[in-house]
This record gives sequence, structure tokens and C-alpha cells, in this order.
Amino acid sequence: MRKTSLLAAGLCALAAVATAQEPAKSPKIAIIDLNRVSSESVMGKNYASQIEKLENDIKAEGAKKQTDLQKMDAAIKALRDELDKQSSVLSPEARDRKEQEILKKSRERDAYVEDGQRELTRMRERAQAQAEALNAEFQTKIRPHIEAAAKEKGIDIILNSQVALTVNKDFDISQAVIAKADAATPKTAAGTAAPAAPAPKPSPSPQ
Repeated sequence: MRKTSLLAAGLCALAAVATAQEPAKSPKIAIIDLNRVSSESVMGKNYASQIEKLENDIKAEGAKKQTDLQKMDAAIKALRDELDKQSSVLSPEARDRKEQEILKKSRERDAYVEDGQRELTRMRERAQAQAEALNAEFQTKIRPHIEAAAKEKGIDIILNSQVALTVNKDFDISQAVIAKADAATPKTAAGTAAPAAPAPKPSPSPQ
């Protein structure tokens, strides 16, 4: 699964979030580092951990299937080695049974590979859809904190730091947004962020 960033295009440029200003007044502009907000805020870390879990689940399933495949290959090799050693003493009927057993297990192995590939593909598709849903949810929940920080500082226009060639730190409101988001993020008894509601799962892909 292609790894999905918490920063989608919808947050690349945020504009005009403060109240209307007098026509003659120059707009007040600020910069926000969205990468920093997503990586340092409790909310962003929470969503990132959910996306990471989706990726880890796929890796774990892939590793399990690889282990199963190695066991099947070892069993087929053992049968072939046994057939080679006993070839001179086996009757034609016994040899044929051994060959048919090897052929059956080889076909089972090939079918397992095909089924496994289809299953992993479905898992990646579901995980991608869930990651996109989590990204959208993160954007929705972080936006009010961006707007609140902008209103508090009297900001008219907010630009993504990635579009600026140079940035004066005095104009960066990233920390203010992180502080507001963290203050609003529910805490558990242990003091860590409460898990966000899981994204709705898409309908299973057709077989």
C-alpha cells in the first residue's frame, strides 16, 4: 500500500480565515508548517499510528503467507528427494502414486500463491480507503484549530510553508495550532491521547 500522508491537497493553502478587515488595511499573512502539525500534535500522531497499523497488518499477513509458502516448498522438495532415493526399488504403481502426490501438492502450492496475492491486494485496497478516510477526518478536525489560531492572532491569510521560498519564524503559527489541537484532544487516564474513531470500512471487493 502506497503510504498516505496526513497532509492532503485540501490543506495545502488556507486563506482568509479571520473576520473582514477595513478595505484600506493590508492583509496580515502567516505561515503554517502542516508537516510539523501532523507529526508533532497529539491528534496527528494518533491518526499516523492508525495508518501505520494498517500497513503493519498487511506486512504481517504477507510474512505469514511467505512462511506458509516456504513450508509447502519444503514438503514438496522432501517428496521429490524421497522419490529420487526410492526410485530404483519402487514399483511402477508406487512411483506413479508418489508423482501424483507431488503434482497435487505443487498445484495446491500454486493455488495458494494466487489466492494469497488476491487477498493481499484486497487488503491493500481496503487499507488505502481507510487511510484516505482517516486523512479526511484529520483535515476536518484540525481545521477549526487553524482557524482559531488565525483569529486569535488577527491573521487574514495563511499559507503552507512549502510554498514559501523563505520563512521568518515570527510569522509561523504552527506551534499555536499544535497547542490548540493538543488542548482539545481528549486524554485517557494514562495521559495519552484517546484513540480516534475508526474510519468506516468500505464494502469488500468482489471475489
